[in-house]
Amino acid sequence: MRRLSDTIVAPITGAGPAPVAVVRLSGASAWEIAAQVFTPWPDRPVSHRAYYGLIAQRDEGLALVFEGGRGFTGEPAVEFSVHGSLAAVRSVVDACLEAGARSAEPGEFTYRAFLNGKIDLIEAEGIRDAIEAKTELQLLQAKLLRSGGLSAQVREIVVALQKVLAAVEASVDFSEEIGDLDRDAAAIRLRDASAKLDSLLATARPGRILRQGLRIALVGRPNAGKSSLLNALVGIGRSIVTEVPGTTRDYIEETVELGGVPCVLIDTAGLREPNDPVEAEGVALTRRWVESADVVAYVYDASAGLNEDDAELLRQIDRELLMIANKTDLRPGFRAPDGHIAVSAKFALGLEAISRWCEAFSDSDLAATTPLVQGRHEPHLRRANEAVQSSLEALFASVPDDLVAVGLFAAIDELGRITGESADEDMVDRIFSDFCIGK
Repeated sequence: MRRLSDTIVAPITGAGPAPVAVVRLSGASAWEIAAQVFTPWPDRPVSHRAYYGLIAQRDEGLALVFEGGRGFTGEPAVEFSVHGSLAAVRSVVDACLEAGARSAEPGEFTYRAFLNGKIDLIEAEGIRDAIEAKTELQLLQAKLLRSGGLSAQVREIVVALQKVLAAVEASVDFSEEIGDLDRDAAAIRLRDASAKLDSLLATARPGRILRQGLRIALVGRPNAGKSSLLNALVGIGRSIVTEVPGTTRDYIEETVELGGVPCVLIDTAGLREPNDPVEAEGVALTRRWVESADVVAYVYDASAGLNEDDAELLRQIDRELLMIANKTDLRPGFRAPDGHIAVSAKFALGLEAISRWCEAFSDSDLAATTPLVQGRHEPHLRRANEAVQSSLEALFASVPDDLVAVGLFAAIDELGRITGESADEDMVDRIFSDFCIGK
């Protein structure tokens, strides 16, 4: 249980050893504890000024001072910059603990920043995403969230709904003074709010792909070169590749960045009538992967071409389809049909075309410029939109004005759960439980 009255301490840089490390001390008693740890502590510390001295009687370094309301957490704080050895960092933390601080819990610095109004929940998620980013696009997207772009869009919708709600409540409470509700004007505002909610929801799919990866199932008849293609894309010999059809009897999963997009490649068993129970289970598993994939990359042997067996398998696939003609090195002069990508996994030829396809399919240009909705946000946005539609219907139904307000209250509450204004404690705890110590 977080005690907000405590002063907390933790390293905010990665685990050493490193040339430099930073330890943050934050809370109401931060300056008093720092005065016991840092020598010489100034008589009148000035916020945002760095002081040089001896820290924990063991190492020289800097103490960067923040007064309440002006640092990351919104509390009085001191950040100690010391040599990045494990011993140096540990000595600073131990000295602060002995002077009255306690160890920060995972995400507690960011949690306090949220409670003190320095950031909202979306911006906190942006901080978490920046820490966990593995690709440049993920890092750019985290920056967009931290800068408040998505928060501003959500709040703009909330303000519009609040204006309609105020008009509805005024028409109910002061109908004799101001007259009836202007239902046409209210409907215009609500339709505009609904359109903006639809626009946000349209970013949910590229947002999920960016954070969780584009799931691509490599599917095709046995010996089409699916495992060789996965190896070529990943760059390591992860799958077992032989000339014997049906080698991959289970599935292999690898994550690789293609066109700036994290892609989860799933190498599956070849689709055909199985020869034994083990292969049958692999084929059944392939069909399940097809159902759960974002994209099915259907790999076929360019030297043999597509046949009726391929056509029958393709008729069974109802996912986004990427056709890949492999083994083009066995068929000189091969020209892939329109929409197909020609590759030679053996000689790593044509793979850049797959990267470009993944980049275009995933709307990576959008991810670099527009804050994308996260999985946590999507259900709240959908319920908010449903509530707005309910209020729109009530506007032109034979119902009292105050019934229009029911949907508006619900929509505003759902949007507040995204930014944190109406989020309950359990939701907030779940979000911050994903953070590491020091953030």
